[in-house]
Amino acid sequence: MHKKNDFINNFCRKNIMTKYLPLIIISLIIGCGGEKTGENTADTRQNVVPVSVVTIHKSKIAETVPIFGDIHPLYQVDIYSKVSGLIISKKVESGMKVSAGTNMAEVQQDIPGMEFSPVKVEATQEGIVTLDAVEIGSRVSPQQKLYTIQKIDQVYMAGKLLESLLGQVKPGTRLTVTSSAYPNETFYGKISEILPTVDPVSRMGEIKVLLDNQGYRLKPGMFVESVLTTGGHVGLVLPLDAIIRRGANTYVFKIENNTAVQVKIDIGITMGNQIEVKNNLNDGDQIVVIGQNLINDGTPVRIAGEK
Repeated sequence: MHKKNDFINNFCRKNIMTKYLPLIIISLIIGCGGEKTGENTADTRQNVVPVSVVTIHKSKIAETVPIFGDIHPLYQVDIYSKVSGLIISKKVESGMKVSAGTNMAEVQQDIPGMEFSPVKVEATQEGIVTLDAVEIGSRVSPQQKLYTIQKIDQVYMAGKLLESLLGQVKPGTRLTVTSSAYPNETFYGKISEILPTVDPVSRMGEIKVLLDNQGYRLKPGMFVESVLTTGGHVGLVLPLDAIIRRGANTYVFKIENNTAVQVKIDIGITMGNQIEVKNNLNDGDQIVVIGQNLINDGTPVRIAGEK
């Protein structure tokens, strides 16, 4: 009896398994497939790169040419003794400000058998003493330079300009001047003189740009730069941060349908932290400015701030 019952139970189990085995297998496949799909979705989300973009528009682009030059004092005078003799007193030193007529030193003539009153060495112009070659007790002559005075509360830039551009400037034309010594500062001046000659070799003329220099920040001999605006046109500009250089080529990444598209461009005039782009972009395009190093052509992206 027990053997009969065991036989019946085993038979039933085998038939149930045979009947439902295909359903069990299908369920397992669907379950595994569902888990894999979830993983793919997570992977896809992880591959979307967040970027920051700027929308470019047409604007007026100034056409400019650079002018390079050096700073010079408004004027410079050298001071000499009127007589030969010994320096018996010294009144000023380098860096001091003097006025015309200031007593700078005294010279005692020492011709044997004769007596003389001390002779003053006087400033002939106001300014800053930039050279001091005077030592008490030293012998001097009228041919020996004792002091140099420079007027530097006003200075001028002596700049070179192509002869073809000389017709575009005139005395009174206002220019801005910059120096690498003060990268975040701009000095304002105007053309005070256009020299009447042109270098026959370089074909360059010279202009003088007068600048106020309170605080003596611009120092004689300092290299400076200015720009002359010669015209303008309308074009597209974008931030320099958007530019990618690979060898001799220049690229940007444009966003199309949440995808980064690499675009080869030609560039033009640079204006501070902006640069002109000449081709292959349009007004209203969104250009990546942060995140370019994380993407390639065809990378899916998410614009920062968008959900």
